[in-house]
Amino acid sequence: MSVRWVGAQRDVLGGDVGGKVSLRELADLPHLYALGPRAGASGEITVFDGQPCIARVVDGCVRMEAGLGHEACFLVYDQVHAWHEAVQLRAIDDESALMAAVKRVTRETGLDDEAPLIFLLRAYAASVTFHVLDKRDGLPHTPALHERAKVRFQLERCVVEVLGFSSSRHRGVFTPGDSDLHMHFRTVDGRASGHVERIMLGPGTVIAVPRRETR
Repeated sequence: MSVRWVGAQRDVLGGDVGGKVSLRELADLPHLYALGPRAGASGEITVFDGQPCIARVVDGCVRMEAGLGHEACFLVYDQVHAWHEAVQLRAIDDESALMAAVKRVTRETGLDDEAPLIFLLRAYAASVTFHVLDKRDGLPHTPALHERAKVRFQLERCVVEVLGFSSSRHRGVFTPGDSDLHMHFRTVDGRASGHVERIMLGPGTVIAVPRRETR
């Protein structure tokens, strides 16, 4: 398959925080991986292999939910039936190091490393800074209010799964306007999830990209 999306980040920042697609609409797609902000800028949606992982802020803490009863302001998604995995021996401590490692694994598979790409990481995170949107002001949405709606958290020394989408040509669509990466994560114990702002990964990170189909 290939990376697809509904809605766009620039539209959210332009004031449209309504639901553009429901998880129920995509429920029949096998091996679905997806991420995006929850409708109303009121949470973060992540789907790992068909399993929804919804993060919301309740009483100042992250509350996790499952189920299909959620809509996204915009959603980027793909279907991956088989993965090619490689182990990164060195620590990854910034975005450029992460992109270099992902591109290296992508080239190993024969995939186009300039095309929009989905990838997975399984890793020990020395630290992860993330946010969960929690818009409550009832005002027409703006870039400034979007920033204010981000409730930030930090975790240290945890095992995580990261779902990412990268593209050098879709800033403001399914990646932020200042980055080629859009990543969400979940802890393997299920206690937290959200939009990754910064992550530091230890040696031994498993990087997975779609396995190239052979005919």
